[in-house]
Amino acid sequence: MSQTSAPRPPAHDATVPERSAAGPKRIIDCDVCVVGGDVAGLVLAGDLARRGRDVVLLAMAGPSVAVPSWPLDSVIAPGFPLSTLDLSSRVGRDDAQELLILSAQAAEAGLGLIERLGIEIGPRGRLTVARAHAAEDLYREHELRQELAPDTTVFVGAEDLAALLGTQTFAAGLGVVPAERVRTASLIAALEDAARAAGVRFVNVEGALSVDLKGVRKYLDMANQRVRAFQVAVCGPAAFARLGSGVARLPRAPWVSGGFRLSGSDAPYAGLVEEFGLTGLAYHFDGDRLAVAAQSALPVMTRVGAARVLRRHAAEVYPVGGGLVEGARARSLPDPGGMPMLYEGERGVWYALAPGAGSLGLDFLAARMIVGAIAERDDRIALLQPFATGGLSGWTGRVARFAAFWHVRLAARLHMEKGTPALAPAQEPDVPAPLPAPATASALARRSAASAAVEALRSHAFPEIAEEGGDARRLREKTRHERRERPEIGAVGRDGIADGELAVAGGGQPEHQQPGQHEQRDARAGHGEHHHGHRPAEQHHLRHQP
Repeated sequence: MSQTSAPRPPAHDATVPERSAAGPKRIIDCDVCVVGGDVAGLVLAGDLARRGRDVVLLAMAGPSVAVPSWPLDSVIAPGFPLSTLDLSSRVGRDDAQELLILSAQAAEAGLGLIERLGIEIGPRGRLTVARAHAAEDLYREHELRQELAPDTTVFVGAEDLAALLGTQTFAAGLGVVPAERVRTASLIAALEDAARAAGVRFVNVEGALSVDLKGVRKYLDMANQRVRAFQVAVCGPAAFARLGSGVARLPRAPWVSGGFRLSGSDAPYAGLVEEFGLTGLAYHFDGDRLAVAAQSALPVMTRVGAARVLRRHAAEVYPVGGGLVEGARARSLPDPGGMPMLYEGERGVWYALAPGAGSLGLDFLAARMIVGAIAERDDRIALLQPFATGGLSGWTGRVARFAAFWHVRLAARLHMEKGTPALAPAQEPDVPAPLPAPATASALARRSAASAAVEALRSHAFPEIAEEGGDARRLREKTRHERRERPEIGAVGRDGIADGELAVAGGGQPEHQQPGQHEQRDARAGHGEHHHGHRPAEQHHLRHQP
């Protein structure tokens, strides 16, 4: 409900102090006050203003406005940094599916807005990659994503991945669609112009900012101005940091970033590449320049230290040599545990913080859900309430992050030292080994699969390579074998899918199945097919909810 007072001053007057600091403060009344001028805040402010709300945006001035000199472009794509399996275990299968659908809708809406604003986008593509020790986990991630949000991911095997990226480091990849690279600076400038055109009043906050968010009307005080609003939205790391830990906690993780010049690089894939797991490696190519960012176990204090850590990470993927590291920097980024902090704190006060930097899909999701809560009383923002507390902070969070980081790094190193063949599942007596194909035929198959993968990833035709290549088939067979040996693994699938795949993969009755039970299993599998025949209609209904 919009509540307004007497006619308000023009937009440009809001930034001009007309009284001295010693005099009474100038009052600015509004319906909604947005704190933070990042992508989520600007989209939120502009959308509410176009819906008839009177909106004031407090833009954080100074070096904390944005992440300085971040070398990677932002990417707008559906999904969350947290794995789908962990997401399902935290909120349940149905809520996880609805969150994935909302994320896909927000990404599509964001791409539409970017196109209307005339912002240049591309290259396209976002790949989550895994080394050999984590390849099977990534394939299980793909299977679950296909069940909850079909046609949003495709699994890429080691051979296809090597052809795309020009490196043998990774054993599996997961492509996400749609995905587009966007330059954040251009997007923010266009969103600011659109918000001003919609009637949003901008106020630059240069000094201290004190707030009182407890009552029906919220008060935000600056040196010589006071903003009174009925609703407040706090968006982005700069706003969280300015308000302080007493209002909103800001968990952070240490990162290093920079770039390398790789002459003669022939990697055909120019989208964003992110490593699966807790190591946080991310990179993309711009011609012969490799822009890299990597998470570190502990904060790095100097540029020399940042360059050393970054070179160590990059050398595991590409031959960077001993050349100069361009723009090496160390910084801390928001780390709310792989999911956005998106929730209502005090009544009428909304918080939005996306993990990492450049996750435009999560920014658009935050804006979309807060607008729905304010303008349409849509309560689906409560789906993210379990993640409102974020990750661990203080010394406890540092120790936990340090231990988890090195656990993943050492696991990868030990796997490399053992020389275990990538994506080669252990052969059990009841799982026949695949027969080797003739050398010429296998070589032709590899070349055709690699070329098809390159063209498919360039054109977003991911489904064409989802079933190609021996790597995907081997992972699928091993996953089905493990489900047969350990029925609890099948619990992450659809209801009844474990039973159906057990019968298919085993080629007969499992050892624990008693004679005469196959009729009950077939009847239960048939019931599961009948039950899940309604799931597309349910997904269609979820996609078209307001």
